[in-house]
Amino acid sequence: MRLSEAEIKALETYRFSSGTANVSSSMLFAQLLHDDEQLAKYVAHVRNEMGAANDAVAASMLVKRLSFLAPMALYAMSIWNKRLVLDPRRIWLDTDDEGEMWMPRFRLEPPEAEVCDIERSRWREQAVHDVFASLFAPLIAQLRHLTRISPLVLWENVAIYVYWVYERWLEDESLAPVADRLRDDFRFLIYEADGRLFGQKDNPLRRFFKGASGMQRTTCCLYVQTKGGTCCQTCPLKARQRQTG
Repeated sequence: MRLSEAEIKALETYRFSSGTANVSSSMLFAQLLHDDEQLAKYVAHVRNEMGAANDAVAASMLVKRLSFLAPMALYAMSIWNKRLVLDPRRIWLDTDDEGEMWMPRFRLEPPEAEVCDIERSRWREQAVHDVFASLFAPLIAQLRHLTRISPLVLWENVAIYVYWVYERWLEDESLAPVADRLRDDFRFLIYEADGRLFGQKDNPLRRFFKGASGMQRTTCCLYVQTKGGTCCQTCPLKARQRQTG
């Protein structure tokens, strides 16, 4: 079914776009997964836009920005009991000309979701597989091949957003009616989901999780190696500086 106007508005928080693209830089997500030349050009574009030191840094910034897709899909899953249709051949990445530092929006053509109409545990596995195994796993594999960046950095870029949004949602009083489902879904994502749902041998969300409010990263996202970039508050480099300083 098509997303309602209210649902579209809610997803705009995670950079969902329902407008018609008016930029030449729009690209299908599928091109990043299946066209090596286009992926290399896109990484070069990000590198130029963000003043990244090298392609590996640009790859990390790319995944950090695209990681908003995960909260978008998980919001629909946990709060509405709906699974966004996330076919990479239907996801457009649009960048605007509002002066932001390369921040894409996600346009689904068409913007559709499927209501859970089967046993929820099986349905939830499919929803998780759709976003992580079908989108992020192949993208991370392609970026590793192209730039030699450690996939651990890229997976933690995704994981940190997942931890953060669930913490926020569970603190949101307006979401109290679905708090039990939020807690159950988060527990599943961290402790119960099999690695295959992420296209991996092991669950990458479990690997980096450090407990409630434990946002301290294990890897550096490399933002410090972009123009004007600094160490994030959760950066392990900053933590080591505090320990030695």
